[in-house]
Amino acid sequence: MPTDKNKLLRYKVLDNCFRDTSRLYRIDDLVERCNHELERLDLRPVSRRTVQLDLQTLQAEPYNVEFDPELQRSRCYRYADLGFTLSVLTLTSTSRDALRQTIDLLRERCSDPDEQHPQWQWMLASLEAIAADRPMEAGAYVSFDNNASFAGNVHFAALLEAVVGHHPVVVRYRPYHSAEATELKVHPYHLKQYNSRWFLFCAEEGQVGLTNLALDRISSVRPWRHAFRETDTDFQHYFDDMVGVSVNTSMATEQIVLRVRNARYPYVETKPFSEKQRIVSHDDQYHTIAFPLKVNNELVSQLLSFGADIEVLQPQHLRQRLASAAEQMHRQYSNAQKDCTSQQ
Repeated sequence: MPTDKNKLLRYKVLDNCFRDTSRLYRIDDLVERCNHELERLDLRPVSRRTVQLDLQTLQAEPYNVEFDPELQRSRCYRYADLGFTLSVLTLTSTSRDALRQTIDLLRERCSDPDEQHPQWQWMLASLEAIAADRPMEAGAYVSFDNNASFAGNVHFAALLEAVVGHHPVVVRYRPYHSAEATELKVHPYHLKQYNSRWFLFCAEEGQVGLTNLALDRISSVRPWRHAFRETDTDFQHYFDDMVGVSVNTSMATEQIVLRVRNARYPYVETKPFSEKQRIVSHDDQYHTIAFPLKVNNELVSQLLSFGADIEVLQPQHLRQRLASAAEQMHRQYSNAQKDCTSQQ
């Protein structure tokens, strides 16, 4: 039986190709399909020779794959019996029982009105499909806000294991504005996704407070044999008064007051800036809303994305920050328009 993840993944890809009646697959096509999936998951591509060995292995015990003899004479590969499924891709009775117990627990959670999250519902549907030997491809039915080509995906599993197991690690990290990478000894506490990117919240050895590391700037992760430094940060509520991931210890929560055009207010109502967002007043043109939040770059970016549909009333420094950004954009586009006119 194959034990490494790459081989299992290749067998799944090959199994799909062998039952595909919409086209014919030769060896180079199979190699291309395997490597496309491996590269999508930031895994190393394989050679033509590796896939040839896979074909030989699958035709022997215990898999006993039989190809359509007429197509195989043309060096094309398709199951002789399109109902055939590789045994390595099916569940044993013990595994199926364990999976069904997991499904029952997850279904109970998903029935809770407070747990109606799309990710949980998709996980439940996916596990039920696997238990029925008809696994689904997520992209064909659901699209989540996730970047498959995100460079940090390859380190997520190792960092998640470190977070859950309370294991310090050494990461090789290159900040955005630095040409050089450095090694950081960190105590990992929490992983958060924002804007299709992942971030690690941790404590750097010898430093006070939390550090926020973007996973796409991490080039390697290895264990560090050292006592784990616990944290008293409650990450279930750490992000309550902020947008995104940027925060520092000197950043205070402030009362944000916004004037929103009525035409745009339904969007702000159904996707609030904060769970504590409330209506201060409204008339036939505007809704005025207020909420407590920390002012960071992510909040500023969100407010700018609304253009003239939102006006910051308080705090004054945030109002001035958006006004300065708007003035700079106006000058930039005014100059660009002059340049275009002069070139005509």
